[in-house]
Amino acid sequence: MKKILIFNGSPRRKGNTAVLIEECLRGIRDSGSDAEIFVLNNMKINPCQFCDWCIKNKMLSCVKKDDMNELYPKLIECDVIIFASPIFWFNLSAQLKLFIDRLYAFHGKGSFALKNKQVASIFVYADNNEETSGVKNAIKNLTDIFTYMESDIIGMIHGTAAKIGDAEKNKQLMSEAYQLGITIGK
Repeated sequence: MKKILIFNGSPRRKGNTAVLIEECLRGIRDSGSDAEIFVLNNMKINPCQFCDWCIKNKMLSCVKKDDMNELYPKLIECDVIIFASPIFWFNLSAQLKLFIDRLYAFHGKGSFALKNKQVASIFVYADNNEETSGVKNAIKNLTDIFTYMESDIIGMIHGTAAKIGDAEKNKQLMSEAYQLGITIGK
């Protein structure tokens, strides 16, 4: 069975991002797998200081003593990583960006610890227009990171859900989240 990690970058515990994650998780489970979800807003993750301790020591971890040190081994062992976030100010949430910045530690040991890992993303935004929502910035951001880290992008879904509860009303988006889970769980 695949080891799947989901990182929720929303500050809202029961917001639209969480609803889409749960629908994706339903697809994962229906495919015979399971996933572990991390709500980044509830974790103590300090900003990267780019001190290069991780690079110099080739540890695939960080000198900072916070919750990232619990996540590094899980990330190394997993098969699939899902990054989920609402679009805030035309890009990823601060919570998800902070987590991503700390992946800098994965440059250790002369290669990338996320190389050949399968990655996916789930984005939700209030705007009705994907062109003006900022989701394209978030997609470009993660695509650049995943390409640089030599990860395999297996899916990126996104859609409109402005108010809490709107995700469930967006049948197309809910279907895409479920189908992403089916794809990931196989």
